Amino acid sequence: TILGAFEMASHVHEYQVRNDSTPYFWHISRVARILIHELRYINADVISSALLHDVLEDSDIITAEVIKFNFSPYISYIVEVLTKNIRLTGEQREIEDLDYVERLRYSSIDCIIVKFVERLDNYRCLEFGVKRNPFRYIEETELHYYPMAVQEQHPLLSRIVEEMDRIKRKLLS
Repeated sequence: TILGAFEMASHVHEYQVRNDSTPYFWHISRVARILIHELRYINADVISSALLHDVLEDSDIITAEVIKFNFSPYISYIVEVLTKNIRLTGEQREIEDLDYVERLRYSSIDCIIVKFVERLDNYRCLEFGVKRNPFRYIEETELHYYPMAVQEQHPLLSRIVEEMDRIKRKLLS
């Protein structure tokens, strides 16, 4: 399962580059690595979902049904929850962003953990220009995502939030 997810994600993101000029797949693989090596969250479905978390956004041919067929309904569910329509603009984008946060808030703990790990990796890359407005990204994280960590009271989420706060203090000092 994990190897298949790795292969699918590496093919989908093969030619993508992030704003910091690094291959996009590096971000994907770091998210899985954080789960495995830092958090010791060894769950094949969650690791596979972490590797696939942006596949639906970045592929014109892979669908949730393809993920469900090749992996499992649960992996497809996590990836769908973590997928935003990134092609929207203006007011539609703002509505989509709020809907996304609500969907995530009422999803499984695994969805929330993958999302927090993904944001943690982005925090670690803020000083390299991965986000156009890092201060807005931090503000959005604290406003929309931190309340989920408080609500869940999950030890992994607490660790991730502590690390993100450490990074924020370093950036702002």
